[in-house]
Parts: sequence; structure tokens; C-alpha cells
Amino acid sequence: MIKNKTGKPAFQTGRYFKYAIGEIILVVIGILIALQINNWNEERKELFNETKILNTLHAEFQQNRKTLDSTLTVLGNAEKALTFVLTNINPEPKLNLSSQKLDSVLFETITNPYWKRSEYTLRNLENSGKLSGLSNEDLKTKLYEWSLVSTDIEDKDADATIGFNYLLNYYKVNGSLRSLDAFGTLITEGQSTLSYDHLKFFSDITFENAIDDCLVYMRQRVMRYQKASEIINDIITITKPKND
Repeated sequence: MIKNKTGKPAFQTGRYFKYAIGEIILVVIGILIALQINNWNEERKELFNETKILNTLHAEFQQNRKTLDSTLTVLGNAEKALTFVLTNINPEPKLNLSSQKLDSVLFETITNPYWKRSEYTLRNLENSGKLSGLSNEDLKTKLYEWSLVSTDIEDKDADATIGFNYLLNYYKVNGSLRSLDAFGTLITEGQSTLSYDHLKFFSDITFENAIDDCLVYMRQRVMRYQKASEIINDIITITKPKND
């Protein structure tokens, strides 16, 4: 019988060695399986978290679409009023409107609604660094476009406010603001009983310039809001739950 230096038979040492190798292989396999399970669990968590994010974005942008549609309707009415006024400015204006109807049109010209949109989820994604981790590249592109158009809208809204404040001040100085505000919701005391003539505005170059300025801003805002509407629809489509 062949013996090794320890005095034990050589075949017995070889058996122990094979057994140890087998144990090591089993341990390694066990570690790999555990890592795979852990990775699988992490992927499931990430998928679940991303699904929650998509659902939240979907709901948020659906609400944004509703508020935007409402704002666009008001802006559209204001644009029509501004257009009507501008096209009827004349050295000798002749409007086939009653004084009350004219005041209602002028009231529409100083309607300056702001779109109150929600960006809570998007801001959270940006601040937490999770935005870059989204797996849908199309969605990330659209969210980036949304940020750009949103900033553009804020800038144009601010510019428009300057123009509308100028027109509002013109009405204050040259006419009856109360008679215009009577067509809103806050002045319920009726129109002014004092003497005023709003028809004279239509032959005043200063008034024409103010109306022109507001109409330019209004149309710029409408274009930007319509672009935002397109992006919103794309985001809603991308984030739509698969079971819907």
C-alpha cells in the first residue's frame, strides 16, 4: 500500500481532497444563487418603484392636461376679444354694439389667466437623481422637452403680465374700470353710473399699441401652451399603465 508522508494511504488523501473541492464548489454555487436571487429581488423592487413613478406621472399629467385645456379656452376667448378690438380701431370708429356689450368685450381683453400646472413628481425625480435612472429613454426625452417648454411659458407669462398691466392701467386712467369689472365675479355692485365713453378708445393710437402688444403676447402664449399640450399627450401615452 502506497502511503504519503503523513502515513495515511494516498487514495484516502485524494478522497478527502475531492470532498473538499466538492464542498467549495457547493459553497460557491450557493453564493452565486444567493447573489442571483438578491439581484432578482432588487430588479423587482426597481421595476415596482419605476411602475409607481410612471403611474404617478401619468395621473399628474392627466390633471395638467385638464387644467391646460381650461386655460386655453379662457385664453382663446381673450384672443378673440383682442382681435375684435384691434380690427375695429379706426379714426372714426363705428361699432354696432351697445355700451354694455362693448364693456363686456373690453373686460375680456384684460383676462390674463395663468396655467397652474403640477410638477411635483418631476421635481422629486430630479432632486433625488431618479430621473436619469428611468429605463424609458423616450420618456426621459419628453420630460426634458417639458422642462424646456415650461420654462419658456413662465418667461412669456411674465412678459405678458407687463403688457396686460399697462392695458389695465389705461382703462383705469381713461375709462371706467368698474364698468368692466362688473362682468367678472368680484364686483357685484353693477356698472358705473358716472359718465364715460369707451368708444373713444378705438381712435386712440396709445390704446391701439396697448391692444397690439397684448395680442402679440397672447398668441405667443397660446402657441407655447399648445406645444405643451402635445408633450403632455406624449407623456400620458408613454406612461399609460399596461393593463389599461
